[in-house]
Amino acid sequence: MIALLVVALLGIGGYFLAALLGVQFPGMTNSQPAVTTSNINETVTYAGVSITILNAQQSQRFVNDPDSGNDGMLRLNLREQNSADMTIDLPYANIARLVLPGGLTVAPTYVKAKGSIAAGVTQNSFVDFAVPTTTAVRKVILRLGAASEAQMDIPLSSQANLSKYAPHSVKPDGQMLYMGLNWTLTQATSQLYIDGQQASKGKRYIIVTLSVDNTLSQEAITGSPYSYIRLQVGKTLLSPQATTLPVSFATGETGKTGTVTFLAPQNSSAFTLILQPQGSNSGFDPASTDFQLS
Repeated sequence: MIALLVVALLGIGGYFLAALLGVQFPGMTNSQPAVTTSNINETVTYAGVSITILNAQQSQRFVNDPDSGNDGMLRLNLREQNSADMTIDLPYANIARLVLPGGLTVAPTYVKAKGSIAAGVTQNSFVDFAVPTTTAVRKVILRLGAASEAQMDIPLSSQANLSKYAPHSVKPDGQMLYMGLNWTLTQATSQLYIDGQQASKGKRYIIVTLSVDNTLSQEAITGSPYSYIRLQVGKTLLSPQATTLPVSFATGETGKTGTVTFLAPQNSSAFTLILQPQGSNSGFDPASTDFQLS
């Protein structure tokens, strides 16, 4: 009996010693090691969803992460807001990477997220990465966007300058006469996303806003904007990716607006919007206007 008692005491002592050393056994209750939190509060938009990096947390491990290692973890707490009228996918396992000092790229080890966000919803998620605790958060970059998409590099610092990822607009006020209607290019916007879609690698979306006046004595049927509106970049003519422009304009209708969206190279700055002849309307002269957008 004495021998059995000694063996039991040694076993219990070894069990708790292993726990202190970080060795995990089935059924062992692990306490959370110390967590260091760095406030970030930086926001970018991916595929139409506003994503705020609330903070970055570092610890030896996270007990609520089933895939956590014991050599250092970094967790990003995120808040997502979808102002679009559609559900948008957020596959963080594919679109989130950390770039560590020296250039090493790290994929997530664990994602606590729904994978998508419904229209009009705000929700929170977190993404864990295996990163040594000796790594300074301020020297780490979050790269958001798949390898095939326009990526955004976000320094994990509350002082990061993210203006290059924000939409940029100009107001060209370009005048055109096409099919007897007065057209005005009122605004052109450059951005890396539309609702539900991130631009492809090396590309950006150019969204033009047109205002149309019909001073004719009859309704004007212009047809689908996909047929006659083009964006010229260098020697290349780009067709629309999306549009809200009407296909007809009532008699006397003025100030009727709509947008046309194109996918253009990121390194282009000079553009020409072209309204070209089409089908039965081929007798009408084409019209165009130039604009600059950095």
